[in-house]
Amino acid sequence: MNLTLDIDLFRRRVTEFKPEKFPIPRILSLFSAAITIADEKAVMTALEQGRKYAVTRELFYEIILQSYLFLGFPRMLTAAEQLNRVFPGNGSPDSDGQITPDEAERWFADGTRLCQKVYSHNYELLKNRVEQFAPEIFRWMIVEGYGKVLSRPELDVPTRELSIIAFLMMENREKQLFSHIKGAVNVGVDKELLRLVVGDIGRSAGDGYDTTVKILRQLELVP
Repeated sequence: MNLTLDIDLFRRRVTEFKPEKFPIPRILSLFSAAITIADEKAVMTALEQGRKYAVTRELFYEIILQSYLFLGFPRMLTAAEQLNRVFPGNGSPDSDGQITPDEAERWFADGTRLCQKVYSHNYELLKNRVEQFAPEIFRWMIVEGYGKVLSRPELDVPTRELSIIAFLMMENREKQLFSHIKGAVNVGVDKELLRLVVGDIGRSAGDGYDTTVKILRQLELVP
């Protein structure tokens, strides 16, 4: 848990947010940060800001769906309820709930491809390391994380990675931040956009901001 967060400062940053460039991925990243701290006022303000810049319900929904991979089901469900208050859904399921063999195979194949893209030449190192102490975790990470969730076509991968960075920045997860900042570059995130997202959250993330800036410097991603 990041005990150095400044929630009041974060609320002000979201309220005063007026992007001149890259509005949609930046708003979605602020929304991700708001979900992380489970602050209703910040979440609702981010949703209203999104409405101003034509961010759709579907894009916010994708951020919520991927949040459970990093934040757990309770925060995901709370954010989904808050989304529904601003952008009501139709409430109809898109399937009968059964997972077919074809879906499972597709998730594994898509997940492997995406994980390889994010980790690049470090993919085999990651695979071998995790499988040594937790083979189930690596398999679930591929199928559940990179396959079922992060490979969904409704949101582009660079924006997903920026959202993940926002989650991890607010949580101050240094090791995972390093991996996903590198991953963001590997999947083509604009370096200026990356710096803007970090700056949008800024010192409201407390130690998470300092950690992120340190990593940007290590990776030579700051001028």
